[in-house]
Amino acid sequence: MTSAVFKKAPLLLAMMIIATGQVGVSIYLPSLPLIAADLEIAQTNVQMLVTLFLVGFGVSQLFYGPMSDAIGRRPIFILGQGIYLIGTIVCLLFSDNATALELGRLLQGLGAGSASVLGRSVLRDSYDGLQLTKALSYISMTASIIPIAAPVFGGWVAFHLGWQAVFGFVLAYIFAIFTLGFFILPETLPYGKSRFNVTKVVKNYGALLVNRQVISSASYNWMSYLTSIVTLSLFPFLMQDQLGLTTAEYGSLMIIPSAGLLIGSVTLNILNRYLNTQTLMSIAITIMLLSGAWLLVSEFSIFNLVWAFTWLVIAQGMSFPLSISMLLEPHKKQAGAVSALSGSIQMCVAGLFGGYLVENWVVNNTSLGVFYMMVGGGMALVLFSTWLNSRKIEAASAEALL
Repeated sequence: MTSAVFKKAPLLLAMMIIATGQVGVSIYLPSLPLIAADLEIAQTNVQMLVTLFLVGFGVSQLFYGPMSDAIGRRPIFILGQGIYLIGTIVCLLFSDNATALELGRLLQGLGAGSASVLGRSVLRDSYDGLQLTKALSYISMTASIIPIAAPVFGGWVAFHLGWQAVFGFVLAYIFAIFTLGFFILPETLPYGKSRFNVTKVVKNYGALLVNRQVISSASYNWMSYLTSIVTLSLFPFLMQDQLGLTTAEYGSLMIIPSAGLLIGSVTLNILNRYLNTQTLMSIAITIMLLSGAWLLVSEFSIFNLVWAFTWLVIAQGMSFPLSISMLLEPHKKQAGAVSALSGSIQMCVAGLFGGYLVENWVVNNTSLGVFYMMVGGGMALVLFSTWLNSRKIEAASAEALL
């Protein structure tokens, strides 16, 4: 959009949509030790409840993205949220059966994939340039605060009412959003609808997978989100089983990192006026590296775990909107497909590698600190490679003019 007036309605709609997917990721995390104990399953098995949701969340986006680009955003919202509702009902009715819980979580993920695609696509339909970056900085609060704030509520509910009640809350929440969206969500597709062509979609995904701009811009979020999932999957066991917190105490403690996200988002909105994207991303990566270093040099305690995670979240509050803005800016006519591919890989990486890491390597504060630094180093390499490539392009353009 070229207007200087920042319209708030599309942003509020996008926040409403994207929140439904994010709730399903993290509201159950404080309950994992309780679920493992009640169903008499190992920590490695209960982790499947996280993995299956994330994999379903990721894979389904490959379908929802191009479908929303072809037939519109509204029909995909109704379809996806309907599947999400069915999965939640399965989890609630068969909560005493581990296999049924896993099936329900997979269905939840398959439905929730629509939320991530549509939230970002609605923004791309409605904003351009600096307004898009501004909108994404606000949406990052929803996309990142909820995975941190949801465990606060989830932990309280699980402690006082039982972990099954958490599924009851999610059912009520998703039903309310589905009803609200059904009546007020308009169609934001900025061009005419078209026929959905599977062959064309597959070829398009193939082209995007070898598009350097797409992969480099999206990889920041892939790596950063993986650190959040690993941290939030590991923390309940470290703080409840080893450091003695109750489920409710752990949930309440997770309020603190939410302040870190707010700091990161506000900082980005301020610095975005004076610094370029590369410099801002460099600052975010540096903060991530420092949070990892803190875990390596500090003792194992509640304060040090939360302190390091808070700084990590500050970095994510800055890097998330930067990454998404870089990713979507050149792709107005296929924002859904680009967002879907990025989100799919992000969730599958987090689900598959996150579960593996928590089960086999990232098991204490020291290994978590090493992991933070490895991810920060990977993001720094991508940033340097992108800068180097842009310099080569500039040099080639200058030479062509001579």
